[in-house]
Amino acid sequence: MSSNWLYWSRLSGLTNANVSAAHDGSEVRFTSDDYSVYLRQNDGWWVLDTVNDRGQLHTDTAAFTSLDLVEKYLLWQWSSSARNNLRLPRIGPKIYSLGHDPHVHFSKIKEGIYELQKGESKAILSEPAATIFSHLMSKTLDEIEQIVSEGLGAR
Repeated sequence: MSSNWLYWSRLSGLTNANVSAAHDGSEVRFTSDDYSVYLRQNDGWWVLDTVNDRGQLHTDTAAFTSLDLVEKYLLWQWSSSARNNLRLPRIGPKIYSLGHDPHVHFSKIKEGIYELQKGESKAILSEPAATIFSHLMSKTLDEIEQIVSEGLGAR
């Protein structure tokens, strides 16, 4: 995840990107002067908090039952930001237009927030990220990397 953060944050135009981790592995901070993501454990879930360019902390923006899902989600989020910064075609709207992946169970938690489940894997996300991520849950990191790198050239 660290190398992905450093790579995609540079392409996104973020300044002073860095990664720091707690000694016990229970928290990782992906920081920059412009946007940051804090990953922490809470009751068996990996939870994301974000800090925007105005320094406002938004807690519990997403949650996942495995680091594998976290990595897939963050790759998608970070690469989408970079693609936007580079003025490359957006991929999210095309995936979103497919609707919910029929192989992923959606449970509404509250308005606009859903728990997704595919097998033992679970994620809690808001829309439109939930619909998009439902199509990415079963893909490998390499498959997602291939999708998001379209039009970028060699890494």
